[in-house]
Amino acid sequence: MAERPDPRPSLRHVYPGASIQAIRTSPRCSAGLEVLRVGYALPDFGVARSDGDGDDFLLNVSLTHGQRVVYDRGRPHAMRLAPDAVTIRRASAPYHAELHTPFDFLYFRVPPESLDRLSEDLGLPRIRELSCPPGQPDPVLASLGSALLPALDAPGSADPLFIDHIALAVQVHVAQKYGGAVAEAPQTRGGLAGWQEKLAKDMLASNLLANASITDVAQGCGLSRSYFIKAFRQTVGTTPHRWLLEHRVAQAKLMLLKSDRSVAEVAHDCGFSDQAHLTRVFASTVGAPPAAWRRQHRL
Repeated sequence: MAERPDPRPSLRHVYPGASIQAIRTSPRCSAGLEVLRVGYALPDFGVARSDGDGDDFLLNVSLTHGQRVVYDRGRPHAMRLAPDAVTIRRASAPYHAELHTPFDFLYFRVPPESLDRLSEDLGLPRIRELSCPPGQPDPVLASLGSALLPALDAPGSADPLFIDHIALAVQVHVAQKYGGAVAEAPQTRGGLAGWQEKLAKDMLASNLLANASITDVAQGCGLSRSYFIKAFRQTVGTTPHRWLLEHRVAQAKLMLLKSDRSVAEVAHDCGFSDQAHLTRVFASTVGAPPAAWRRQHRL
C-alpha cells in the first residue's frame, strides 16, 4: 500500500505553522518521489527558511495567485506567483523567503538517484541539473499534480499504483523539460518516441474523472496538437480519445471483478458520463454489457 503520511514531512521545518500534506511513491516505484502540499490560508505567514536539507531537487508549483520575496545572497527579489508557476531549487541550497499573501504550493521532491534510474531506463545521459526561470508556467506539471490532490487529502485510502503512475509521468516530463533529456527520435517517421508515448499515456490516464487536455498532453510531448494526434494514432494504433476509453473500460473490468459497486457507481468512478455510456462503450469493446460480463467472469 501507499505509505501513510510522514509525521514529519520533509518541508515542515521550512514552513513552520503551515498546513502540510505528504505522500510518497511505493518502494517498488522507480520514481522515488515525495509529493507535498503546503498551504497557509491567512496573510502574513512570515519567513520560510532552510539552511540546507539534502541534495534532492525541489519543484514548487503554485496553485494560486500570490507573491513572495526571495532572498538571494542577502538581496530581496519580489516574485509574483500565478497558478501553474514553477520554481526549482536544490534542497541543499539555503532558502529564505517572506510570504505576505496566502499561499498553496505543490512540491515534488525528486532525488537525483531517481533521475539516474530514469536516464538508464531510457538510455539517456545522466541528468545532473534541473533548471527553469523562476515562475515559468507549466500547465502539464500542474495538471499531473492536480490529479494527486485527492490522494493528498486521503493518503491512507489512495491507490498506490495510481500514485506511482502519476509520479512516473511527472519524472519523465521534468527530465525532458528541465533536465535537457532528449530521448531517441521516433523510429517510424511521424510516430512518437518511446518517452513521448509513455508520457502521453500517463497523462491521459492520470485522472479518470476528467478528460485530459489533448493540448496539454501534446505540449508535454513537445508537439503541436494536430501532429500529436496523428503521431499517437500511428504509434499506438488508435486515437488518444479511443485509447482513453479503452483504458477506462479496463479499469471498469477490474472494478466489476474486485468490488461490489453497482454498474452506475463503476461508470462514475471510471469517468463515464452515466451507466448508459459505460454500457454502450463496454459492450462495443468487450462484446457484452458490464452486468452480464461480471456475472460470467466473477468467481
